[in-house]
Amino acid sequence: MSTSSRRVVLLGSLATLLPSRGFAAEQLHIGASHGTIDFAIGDSRLFRTTGSFKDWQGTVLVDDADVARSTVRVKINTASIEMLDPQQSTMLKDADFFDVAKFPEMDYASKRIERTGENILKVEGEITLRGITRPMGLEVSVTDRKPEAAAGARYARFRANGSLKRSEFGMVKFIDVVGDTVDFSIRTDAWR
Repeated sequence: MSTSSRRVVLLGSLATLLPSRGFAAEQLHIGASHGTIDFAIGDSRLFRTTGSFKDWQGTVLVDDADVARSTVRVKINTASIEMLDPQQSTMLKDADFFDVAKFPEMDYASKRIERTGENILKVEGEITLRGITRPMGLEVSVTDRKPEAAAGARYARFRANGSLKRSEFGMVKFIDVVGDTVDFSIRTDAWR
């Protein structure tokens, strides 16, 4: 064996002994098959309208060794919006609101994650809706973790809350009646 070959083998052997940050992170899946995205529109409890998105999916990259390296990405099919009243569902799909024909997806991508409690994370990210990107923060709780879960099994439960102003995305119709604030509530299992 040549000296250069021995050197490569020795370096390869040493590399396996060193801690690797890459092994600490793992990718998890979230989505409508294992969770919900609900929302409520309105500044008043009296005139609060609720609904949900029925088709969405995402990934969570969890890095326990360095939480700041963790990421979240979610894509929502805007045409999957559903309200209790079918007429409201249809109305929210038109050009005054989600304009689903022109903007079939809403996207959320984290930019910064920090631990603020034992099971609480603060996620700062950006949401893109109707072709407009704005910052959106989420408070996330992580419960019932099962690090030993097998592939395809539930790893943890995530609960997240956040809000946005619909006027920032050009959805201003009926603001004087219903209000501007949209509160999101996300409940999902994450699986390997």
